[in-house]
Amino acid sequence: MKFIIIGLGNFGSTLGLRLVEDGHEVIGVDSSLAIVNFFQDKLTHTICMDSTDELAVQRLPLADTDVVIISIGEDIGASVTTTALVKKYCKNKIISRAISPIHHTILEAMGIKDIIHPEAEFADQLANRLIVDGALKTLVLDNKFEIVEVKAPAQLQGKSVEEADLRGKWGVTIVTILKKARRRSILGTTVERNEVVGVVRPDTMLEAEDTLVLFGHNADIRKMLEATS
Repeated sequence: MKFIIIGLGNFGSTLGLRLVEDGHEVIGVDSSLAIVNFFQDKLTHTICMDSTDELAVQRLPLADTDVVIISIGEDIGASVTTTALVKKYCKNKIISRAISPIHHTILEAMGIKDIIHPEAEFADQLANRLIVDGALKTLVLDNKFEIVEVKAPAQLQGKSVEEADLRGKWGVTIVTILKKARRRSILGTTVERNEVVGVVRPDTMLEAEDTLVLFGHNADIRKMLEATS
């Protein structure tokens, strides 16, 4: 896929690097020449421009891009203006970052359907990780149930899913397993990624570097982790 990321701050640049590592084409845009020069060899292409300039936005290859991400974080005015200009000339998917409720309301009023709050989302995930000791990532479905990523506990390593019997002992289900895999990125570097096993079979073995994706009552998941860690 082809992406344009406007705003190469911490969020925009991290997202761009991750997409490039996964084999996608990323054009990074920023008003700072120093930032653009820093990422010129790390992203597919970089452009130094003022994204609030309508003529500059028109020169971007918007028609040939699958997704445009406006990740400007500090300047709400620049974010809103850039989003308006991109929306005017781009018919493909637009994702815009909001840094406050008012910012979100403005973007929503402009007809932007995909609005992200990376700081708030990270805060929610961090809070849940702190509550569930040992959790790597969490997704709370309601006040009771959640999906949690955890490293395979030491007591479960070397056992099959059937032998571990998490559902029978604690009422916790293994949704899937992420296993470590190494491959070369588009830049020629070796990157380590988690690959999804898919549907877990009873004879699937749990290994030391596995990440288990668990579903269950949050209290049951905590009990399971305490008992097996």
